[in-house]
Amino acid sequence: MMLSPASSTSLLHQDAIDHDFSERVRNMFNARAENWNRKYLPRGKLAWRLDAFCETLRECVQPPKEVLDFGCGTGHLAAHLCGHRYRVTGCDFAENMIALARENFGESAITWVELPTRWSRLPFADNAFDAVVASSVFEYLADIHLVLGELARVLKHKGVLIFNVPNPESFRRRRESWSLQVTKQDWIRSAICTIPRVRRYFTYLDLSTNRYGLNQWEWSTQLHGFKRIRKLLQRQDQRPLFMLAFRKTILWSVDAPSSLYQEP
Repeated sequence: MMLSPASSTSLLHQDAIDHDFSERVRNMFNARAENWNRKYLPRGKLAWRLDAFCETLRECVQPPKEVLDFGCGTGHLAAHLCGHRYRVTGCDFAENMIALARENFGESAITWVELPTRWSRLPFADNAFDAVVASSVFEYLADIHLVLGELARVLKHKGVLIFNVPNPESFRRRRESWSLQVTKQDWIRSAICTIPRVRRYFTYLDLSTNRYGLNQWEWSTQLHGFKRIRKLLQRQDQRPLFMLAFRKTILWSVDAPSSLYQEP
């Protein structure tokens, strides 16, 4: 299909916006790498996620199977799954994060892959993995459908995709939304962001943009051949994070029919 000059300009503009957003996400996580490492210590704020992901994964895929930790950060989830006999590959585009992953856990048992900021195709073969896990990744994606398409490509048929995302109906997320609303004016934001901790908080809120309800996530994944594994959806109505699990039910193809991508 030929694009008009106006359409080409629009696409280039959107690509530049997406690249700028991804660069900001990368910079945020690079700046937080050392602190992120500490969050997974035994009493750390994120340590509970290790067992949560592992238990959900074990309900779907038994070790030893090939697992991709997409957005692996400092490597703690990848190492935890490896300790439960999964064969794990971790990838991330924040170089400080993945450098710490290599430093923390070495490269003998886990394969670490650093992605370029502007990646459009994952450096893995079709049907390479039995499962993909992604901990607090999808909320920061500039292009959800590009990522879902690539994860569908690298997953085997009936492979499993597990990720967590903010629950917009929880009290914490409503409070975060309110915080953004009351600081819309530049002078208010500038005044309160003189405090480093507050500045980091609003950087996070500005970049954690993909805050959808369950139906929207289900629809988005269905476009790429995934079906939600409903038995794993526990009573999560008021939790700050949803843990979602999907199974790839359609064989991935470059020439997928257009009807697959029509909004209901």
